[in-house]
Amino acid sequence: MQNTNQLMLKPVCDLLTEKFFIPAYQRGYRWTPRQVRELLEDIAEFQQSAEENPKEQFYCLQPIVVKRHGDEWELVDGQQRLTTLYIILLYLADIAAMMGQPRYSLRFATRPDSEKFLTNIDPARADENIDFYYISQAWETVKAWFEEKQGVYKFTFLTTLLNDAKAGRNVKFIWYQLHESAEATSVFSRLNRGKIPLTNAELVKALFLHANNFTGTGTELSFQQLRMAHEWDDIERRLRQPDFWYFISNANDADQPDNRIELLLKVIADTLPLSVSVHDPYYVFLKFSHYLQSNKSDAQATEHLWARVKRLFMTLNEWFENQQLYHLVGYLIGQKVTIQKLLNLQQSSGSKSAFLAQLRQEILAIALPEAAKAPGQNLRKNIAAAIAGAGYGDKNLRALLLLFNIATILGNDCSSMRFQFRHYKLDTWDIEHISSVSSQMPESTAGQKSWTKNIVEHFSPDETLAVKDERDNSLQTKFYQRASTLLDNEIFNNDEFEKLFNDVQKAFNKNRNKDLENSIGNLTLLDAETNRSYKNAIFPIKRQRIIAADKNATFVPVATRNVFLKYYSRQVHDMTFWHPEDHRHYQTAIIETLTTFFCGALS
Repeated sequence: MQNTNQLMLKPVCDLLTEKFFIPAYQRGYRWTPRQVRELLEDIAEFQQSAEENPKEQFYCLQPIVVKRHGDEWELVDGQQRLTTLYIILLYLADIAAMMGQPRYSLRFATRPDSEKFLTNIDPARADENIDFYYISQAWETVKAWFEEKQGVYKFTFLTTLLNDAKAGRNVKFIWYQLHESAEATSVFSRLNRGKIPLTNAELVKALFLHANNFTGTGTELSFQQLRMAHEWDDIERRLRQPDFWYFISNANDADQPDNRIELLLKVIADTLPLSVSVHDPYYVFLKFSHYLQSNKSDAQATEHLWARVKRLFMTLNEWFENQQLYHLVGYLIGQKVTIQKLLNLQQSSGSKSAFLAQLRQEILAIALPEAAKAPGQNLRKNIAAAIAGAGYGDKNLRALLLLFNIATILGNDCSSMRFQFRHYKLDTWDIEHISSVSSQMPESTAGQKSWTKNIVEHFSPDETLAVKDERDNSLQTKFYQRASTLLDNEIFNNDEFEKLFNDVQKAFNKNRNKDLENSIGNLTLLDAETNRSYKNAIFPIKRQRIIAADKNATFVPVATRNVFLKYYSRQVHDMTFWHPEDHRHYQTAIIETLTTFFCGALS
């Protein structure tokens, strides 16, 4: 008795002598002419390209899920595809007969009229019921499509469709056979809710756990399968830990795979033979299936392939556990450098120190591409020049500011702090001006009220920042009083708001140097939600928000926190303004930190 699901690739020709029945719980045939034509076009496109490719090449149809019932197969999923293929074979029946090819049968458990109509399609009866209508549409589509082709093309198409494994260049189904104790109706329900794991990962898992892939029997066989299944699940659990997953993956919430091990399988699949389009939805499965089929004479092929998956996982885990590798690799993956490229770098480096140096070289080329082109002896000078010249709008500015955070953490060998790639990848990030350059007044009354409320909260008597100049302190008190009056009025006075807004901008931007506004010394990374919550805010309000976020354990990049706490400023005499000297000290800190980061490793 079969007690596990079985998975294999089957040529269409292997199905021709089979009997299928469509159970009562399934709806009737509903493919549209567009879907029928797309299937024909896909097979035709494969046929044309396959003529110049190795005979091992094949076109893969979506999975069909079946369960054995005596001499018939219950068609749990794949009715639409198998019925469409049946209609195509029916249209080409004369040629198939000349080739000596039979045609599989389709039985409808509760719709005998549809079953009979399918064997003798008459479009004149299309209006008799909904099944007849869609079957007739499909028939007419197939007929019209072949009539557009040259006469001999029917034979060429059918040959490709029905070639066996020996002839190659054929069409195959992913055949997913349920074990005998499986409840077909439950599986069908899960399929239609998108819950059954017919993903690449689960298909590959079924390949690995197939009994034919192991050399033992009985208890020994069960132990081997159980061991591999446990190892698979352990890896999947680790990949579901957010900090580890977002270290190696850039997927957002909407793109999360059902089985995260698929990321590892994709890395391995990219190295396996067989020309398959990377856009094929079953690219990973097809690569693994072809490899195991090609090496079926090797009793250890499955173990060797699974060992590669485990080695890859252990390598990624090792990178995660190491403080330097975690940050350097995490940064590069976040910049879309592939895991395979990083593996190649590690293999070619020969030692851990050489690997770390190679990673820094890759980072330099991404964050400071102009400096990376300079000769080694001029590296320090060129790094400083590239950073000093960076400004708002530069395409690699985000990568540069992110790197400053990474280099700040790695600059302290005693620190165990880790950059939170999970938050960085899941949140939306802005490049924020430290001292606002936008004097655009909020247009809506709601926006004006929000801005005014910020002024009241910041300049309230209990929270007013002490400053050296009593006149400035008095001015802040007046701003508080004017803002409070605006909010207390029954009707919000937009004209008075405009006057307040202009006066505040004038007072807090009096030291502005327009030449420095968009340079790197006035820019930092901030999550979009925090940034946009204080649009057009003056520096002390921005600073207040950053402190509040940090107190509440909201992720604030270390360099962003340091900026608003003025840790980079060498003489802090005023926390209310972002002065030109603060700008220069911050820019100098970036230059010194990144120069040490690169030149300490590369020179």
